[in-house]
Amino acid sequence: MKRDDISNSFERVVSPLGRIMDSVGRVILASMVLLITSDVVLRYFFNRPIKGSYELVEFMMVILVYLGLAYTQTRKAHVAINLLTVKLSKGRLAVTSSATNFLCTVIFSIITWRCALQAEALRSSGTSSDTLFIPNYPFMWVVVFGSVVLSLIFLKDTIGSLSGVFKHCRRPWLWITLDALFVASLLKIPAWFHMLPWEITRPLMGIIGILLLVLLLFSSMPIGPVMALVGYLGFSYLVNPDASLAILGTSPYRSASSHAMTTIPLFVLMGLLCFYAELSKDVYATIRNWVGRLPGGLAMSTVGGCAGFAAVSGSSMATAVTMGTIALPEMRRYKYSDALACGCVAAGGSIGILIPPSIAFIIYATLTEESIGKLFIAGIIPGLMEAAFYMITIYVMCKMRPSLGPPGPSSTLKEKILSLKDTWGILLLFVLVIGGIYAGVFTPTEAAGVGAFGALLLGIIKRKLNREKILTSLADASKNTAMLLLMLIGADIFSYFLTMSQIPFLLSEFVVGLAVPKAVTIWAILLVYIILGCIMPIIPAIILTIPIFLPVVTGLGYDPIWFGVIVVTMAEMGQITPPVGINVFALSGVAKDVPLGTIFKGILPFLIADLVRVVLVFFIPALALWLPSLMG
Repeated sequence: MKRDDISNSFERVVSPLGRIMDSVGRVILASMVLLITSDVVLRYFFNRPIKGSYELVEFMMVILVYLGLAYTQTRKAHVAINLLTVKLSKGRLAVTSSATNFLCTVIFSIITWRCALQAEALRSSGTSSDTLFIPNYPFMWVVVFGSVVLSLIFLKDTIGSLSGVFKHCRRPWLWITLDALFVASLLKIPAWFHMLPWEITRPLMGIIGILLLVLLLFSSMPIGPVMALVGYLGFSYLVNPDASLAILGTSPYRSASSHAMTTIPLFVLMGLLCFYAELSKDVYATIRNWVGRLPGGLAMSTVGGCAGFAAVSGSSMATAVTMGTIALPEMRRYKYSDALACGCVAAGGSIGILIPPSIAFIIYATLTEESIGKLFIAGIIPGLMEAAFYMITIYVMCKMRPSLGPPGPSSTLKEKILSLKDTWGILLLFVLVIGGIYAGVFTPTEAAGVGAFGALLLGIIKRKLNREKILTSLADASKNTAMLLLMLIGADIFSYFLTMSQIPFLLSEFVVGLAVPKAVTIWAILLVYIILGCIMPIIPAIILTIPIFLPVVTGLGYDPIWFGVIVVTMAEMGQITPPVGINVFALSGVAKDVPLGTIFKGILPFLIADLVRVVLVFFIPALALWLPSLMG
């Protein structure tokens, strides 16, 4: 059978299975929203909570994640860094992809095997949930099933890449042999290192592991499998292979069933429903009525619209792309400078990850075991400061050079007042979700479920949501959840290795003992986040670095909540910083006729505003910590 025929056979089997898994995932996510909302209503209005609702939500989360992992890979939506591989020729790219896809196949095949053993162990022991006494082993078999399908898809991609090697390389067998030697050598690292005549110390092994991690990351291998593979190999050497295999059998289920993680799909769904309900357009139109006639008024309206959409979103790229499609045509109609128009959209999009609800804060809270609610509340004042500083920057620029942003349309007082009615939806959702968390009425998970249900009702009331948009929102939320959880599963496995290597603790001791001011150390760490933000999305940057940097920061005596706000801010600055800037590239897909250089030029004034704001939050920690300190 030809290689293309084998790949097509896999495709015929996997594609229908992926669509079925996607459909089930939508049902599970919708059920989570209804269950959480019903539990909140019954608890607070009738004192009749649903018994075991937390356990049910955790079980649903396992199903949602492991049915979504494979479907997400079929869409090539798992996060990978392709900064270098995009420049490779087709042949070299095929060679690289065949190796990385096969490594993904190997690591998830091992995970499948170990999780199957764990499922049987759970069945034999009769382990069940604490409240409803639901057996755990069927859900572990869901993990096994999802891992099997994901392994098959990676295998299909491997075969497809090998076909590319034969099509685009002159000596394909030579390259395939080199690929095989590389993969075999990599997997034998623990055994070979034990054969060396000298001992590799734990810190040295940690450094080797980090270097290997970076090498594989820049090969475009998905970030989650990279961390899982390096963590497995490193832990096998530092402890023993059996202990490492045991982690692969327990971590995938534990990471997916974490109750804190259930906030991710629910908040993502809330943002998507608000997007399809066009609530962002309403906020932009309202702010335009109030400030549009000022110099740079349409650009200021764009920033305000970004802040409004951020209050129900949580994604900087989503905010930038959404507002770009709404605001750019309007600014161009009034002859705005392309640099200012695109710059304010790309920079304004960065507000999306700071103003709660923020997916970055949820990930940070999970990694550091801090309160999600306190991190959300801590981001409010810095997020509002960001919007205010951007607006002031725009006004000053356009006052000095009116040609950058001429005044837009003026509105009567009546029109201004009437436009406020269009913002009640986002305001209500924000007060309900964040106000509920702040007052202690909701847990973050409950707030996320109620917020998603509220967004659905708003869209229906406004007659903006139909069946197709609702199903698309559910599918996209499931896909994004699987994408994020794959990275967190890999990070959990990698963290075992990192802890055993002693790198975080030794680094903390070294830095604390340096004869330099603490502020110098912190700013050096923050510079790393700007650099990382240039080359990767914010979530992977946080996942990769927090286990290393947090012990250093707390060892210096800084508050981890405050550090979380600063980290998110700096990483978001990186996403609009030359030469890469993820947000800029995302926006370039909307403004296709604007050169990247023009967009980066428009970004620079907003970066200056960001630096001023970061300095203020750095020297006045109360800007981030005051509101959380008032929480119960």
